[in-house]
Amino acid sequence: MFIVLAVLLALIVAFFQYLYKNKEKSQLKYWLSFLRFLSVFTILLLLINPSINKTEIENVKPNLIVAVDNSKSIKYSSGDKSVLNFVEKLKNDKLLNDKYKVEYFSFGNNVSPLDSLKFNENQTNISAPIQEFSKLYKKSNNPIIIVTDGNQTIGNNVEFNTSKSPVFPLIIGDTTQFEDVFIGQLNVNKYTYINNKLPVEVFINYTGNKRITKQFSVYNKNNKVFSKNLIFSKDDNVKIESFFLSPKEKGIQYFTASIENLEDELNTLNNKKNFSVNVIEETSKILVLTSIIHPDLGMLKKAIESNKQRSVFIENINNFKGNVSDYQLVILYQPTSLFKSVMRNISDKNLNYFVITGLSTDWNFLNSIQQNFKKSNTSQFENYRPVYNSNFPSFLVEDIDFLNFPPIEDVFGTVNFSIPINTLLFQKIGPITTEETMLGTFQNDNQRGAFLFGENIWRWRMRSFVKNNSFEVFDGFISNVIQYLSSNLRNERLSVTVNNLFYANEMVNFSASYLDENYQFNTKSKLWVSISSKENNYIKKIPFSLSNNQYKAEFSNIPAGEYYYTVTVDNQASKSSGSFKVLQFEIEQQFKNANDLSLKKLATKTNGEVFYEQNSENLITLLQSDPRFKSVQSSKVIESPLIDWKWLLGIVVLILSIEWFIRKYFGKI
Repeated sequence: MFIVLAVLLALIVAFFQYLYKNKEKSQLKYWLSFLRFLSVFTILLLLINPSINKTEIENVKPNLIVAVDNSKSIKYSSGDKSVLNFVEKLKNDKLLNDKYKVEYFSFGNNVSPLDSLKFNENQTNISAPIQEFSKLYKKSNNPIIIVTDGNQTIGNNVEFNTSKSPVFPLIIGDTTQFEDVFIGQLNVNKYTYINNKLPVEVFINYTGNKRITKQFSVYNKNNKVFSKNLIFSKDDNVKIESFFLSPKEKGIQYFTASIENLEDELNTLNNKKNFSVNVIEETSKILVLTSIIHPDLGMLKKAIESNKQRSVFIENINNFKGNVSDYQLVILYQPTSLFKSVMRNISDKNLNYFVITGLSTDWNFLNSIQQNFKKSNTSQFENYRPVYNSNFPSFLVEDIDFLNFPPIEDVFGTVNFSIPINTLLFQKIGPITTEETMLGTFQNDNQRGAFLFGENIWRWRMRSFVKNNSFEVFDGFISNVIQYLSSNLRNERLSVTVNNLFYANEMVNFSASYLDENYQFNTKSKLWVSISSKENNYIKKIPFSLSNNQYKAEFSNIPAGEYYYTVTVDNQASKSSGSFKVLQFEIEQQFKNANDLSLKKLATKTNGEVFYEQNSENLITLLQSDPRFKSVQSSKVIESPLIDWKWLLGIVVLILSIEWFIRKYFGKI
């Protein structure tokens, strides 16, 4: 309609300018009126700015995802040249590249786009690329090639992974099994007490057809602390040995478990396994006081006692006759007026405490018994979801996917604090993220405390288990909170985290947190870490770098030996020291053969197929002809506004110029 009106208006303008009441009826007038019509109509058309839709059809190729093992075990098994040759074949195969959009990745510790293959990764996580590709590529029309020797050192077992896309493992190396005896797995608690019986469980495997007897031993400081003769055969090829150790000294104790070598055994590196135990003198006692029965109580006990340094005692407030001073931390679960004497005792003695509220909490009592916070509550209750605060300063803590945790319940209302509070989790109500505290901590002189406003946090632990197939992540979060609250080091402003054991050529990582005098995370300080070893006269000092709410430092290519570290802060007296050990044994060097068992199961489960180094051409041929993977025709409508057609503006200028020159030439101006 607008275009028709534009045509009429352009005709009217041209008619009135050149033909209306003009007695000269020359052909020139008609040409000039026509040019004026064109220029006016084109200008009006640009103002109306109609859109022209254009349908484009394109062929979308399926993705062929190639993940290449970049770990050291490939080089140790002399498979590096075969891997490089196979990748080169894929890149040069015209038929394959015409059919697929080929994307290359490498993996070791993590997954990254393939730049170059150096086979220098210290660990192998074969399940990592499967998990990442499931997130990146949602459709099943994307075959995955995994080029690996099948030897995995970290991560979940690859056979338990799921993938919508077919997986085609290409096994590099010899799968022939030679006679071998090795320690497959060792389970031990990280903490124990002096003279306490520490349970240890070891899985020893034998590959071969003979009947052999070998001695299994455990050493501590070159002293044999356990030994036993084990008999293996072709049918009886796995031994599960459970025993107890009784450490006599406190601190970090290093142990070596070993099984005697076979005659002419090709791989003896896997006959030993090192482990460490932190031996402590006493345990932290945590008291949980409650007046109700709730699933949260059992969850708290399980999560806190996952750290063997701690013991949890759950008491009903009606029956509690003990002394709260006997405990390093008191957890007050949904306090009511029955908690009056206990809370006064906590306040008088400046004891550390942790308040957890919920629908059974007596808020009138809680507001009156203490002065740290008040809540203007109603009789209504609300569901709150947690939102992680990345700037939380009190201690090191990571986001464990809090935003996807189920909501917890508490009465609706606003909490007002009378003391400085450090918020770890904010409240989210529906789609709205508030600045209200859900979980926070405080330090007031020599007293530490925390508040969690909401019940049913047992659901968080279950949700974490569903995601991670383990309670370890969530229990680690609870452990950090309890560690902060139960610590007797009131003025501890510098905290350092580092593992006790590393393998040779593995990255040695330090994490640190430093608080200022007001116990706020200090981002302006300069932290240094120095490590030294008397065994090899190694000394090195480097600065920490700031990353989010942590200071981080890392050392590479550290020679084997026992090291002592010291972390210092420029112009401050704060200092933290400790030790760690770097082992000569490289975990990637323990494998002499390829392992195809788990990858066969993965391929079968995903409708893929396993191929071997010697028949890699068959894999390429299969992918070239596999009818499951076809290009998909897709159409998209491209809307092109007329105002984007810049040449129309050129036409307007040209028409007006021609009209002006004609009029000038014939003296019509």
